[in-house]
Amino acid sequence: MTDCPSHDRDTEKKSLSPVLENYLEIIFLEEAKDGAARASSIADAAKVSRSTVTSTLKTLKAMGLVKYEPYSLIHLTREGRLIGRDITHRHVIFREFFEQVLQLEHEEADAVACELEHVVPTPVIRRWGQFVLYMLNRDFWKNWQEDYQAERKELIRTMAETFQNMGSLDNQNEIKELARKYR
Repeated sequence: MTDCPSHDRDTEKKSLSPVLENYLEIIFLEEAKDGAARASSIADAAKVSRSTVTSTLKTLKAMGLVKYEPYSLIHLTREGRLIGRDITHRHVIFREFFEQVLQLEHEEADAVACELEHVVPTPVIRRWGQFVLYMLNRDFWKNWQEDYQAERKELIRTMAETFQNMGSLDNQNEIKELARKYR
């Protein structure tokens, strides 16, 4: 088995945790919609208490990513806005892919997008975004699930051969399990 290469986080994100990135995304969206964010709206969107929001805003302020004073409106700094926009962009790309291309329900697409937006490196996001834009302007893929069902046995056979060539499938039970997973 080969080791997967590790990817360094984008340096401009200052090693932000996914939680902090989510706050910047929420504030970015609130600012875009209302001109500023309020602690109560952040708490609602993040599904946390106001006190949690307050402590997180203090952290983001110390990092130079938000302009915040207690009981006042919250604004992103220039750097915070760039990061918030980046995270929002990532989220939209993934959500659109999962909803439009894979045809998942909105809630599931949104939840998976929220998980992936924090771990996929920028060059991959860029390529994924190009793919999503390309696919959304084409009609040939819209019935892909029907096409998949028609071609499923051949596709499974090809995948099984690939795994056998890697030495990871050595018996019929494993091939049957592979076919079960990709019904």
